[in-house]
Amino acid sequence: MLKALTTIALVLIMSTDTLIIPVHVQNENGGTKHVLVKNELGNGVVLYLHCRSKDDDLGLHVLQNGNYQEWSFRDNVIDTTLFWCSLKWNNQQHSFEIYSTINDGRRCASQCLRRIRPDGAYFFFEFEDYWVKEYAW
Repeated sequence: MLKALTTIALVLIMSTDTLIIPVHVQNENGGTKHVLVKNELGNGVVLYLHCRSKDDDLGLHVLQNGNYQEWSFRDNVIDTTLFWCSLKWNNQQHSFEIYSTINDGRRCASQCLRRIRPDGAYFFFEFEDYWVKEYAW
């Protein structure tokens, strides 16, 4: 029986052009991701932040300047985890992806830090230890 299964497996592997082996990097938190979104709009500007994924609605959060919203989760098994946020302050309104397994694999192992500023959204690259303006407005 084992010989037959081994033969079938080898035939299947050889009949495809590519063998794909998923590789996951485990972080010190056992795969848990932490997203933190901080209001850095300045001058007492209040940020209305509403984040969600396909499965979770994190609700509306009202953030005074300097305050933040954070949440933790694990990426799903097929690496398609996606969170997006809607932002409002004064006469501005924006929506964008705040976390995506595909994009954030190169940015953060466990700490996915975001800053909302008057000129855009900044994402922290944990591996290189620097900030990048990911979205401009």
